[in-house]
Amino acid sequence: MSQSAPPLLPIFRSAAQLAVLAELFTGSARELSIGELARRTGVPQATVSREVARLVGAGILADRDVGRTRLVSARAESPIHAELTALLLKVAGPPAVLRELLTDVAGVREAYIYGSWARRQHGEPGDEPADIDVLVVADDGPDDDRAATVRRVRAVADEATDRLGRDVTVSVLTPAEWTEGRGGFVRSVRDSPLVPLDLRPAG
Repeated sequence: MSQSAPPLLPIFRSAAQLAVLAELFTGSARELSIGELARRTGVPQATVSREVARLVGAGILADRDVGRTRLVSARAESPIHAELTALLLKVAGPPAVLRELLTDVAGVREAYIYGSWARRQHGEPGDEPADIDVLVVADDGPDDDRAATVRRVRAVADEATDRLGRDVTVSVLTPAEWTEGRGGFVRSVRDSPLVPLDLRPAG
């Protein structure tokens, strides 16, 4: 059964196509086999093959054969490569995935991506980062509540790691620790490029 166009970004023909493009344009791997692309996206391999064929035909993806393996990558020479990458980062890349997973975690007030991934988004040159650093500001409530929030945030990091195909590491601070800026770690994060995550519920 085919999947309808994703409601978040209905300009794509299907959720499967969006998943394939997001993995190739925003994932950690520059080149993937059809089988690995299917595994990472959760899209059936036959569907991935059809979507890849359409996108290669449109000049958006590139493919090559290595032995009996077909490898696929984002086509950097495409005239819309930069614009498509930026669009996919907003709707299906690390900020979108983390925002989705953190929005409903009780006690979380703010969250930011920092480190090398954030620096790349602010224009610093360099290779694509292999991991994502996230700082979460969570309520400093009763010990049991605080511990439950931290456990859920850690679980979010694990799920985001699986979905994004790269390590997601998370640090959890109290509001006072974040606003007062004591300690070298907090100061270095506050003084570095940040990508804030909008955790307001949709609508």
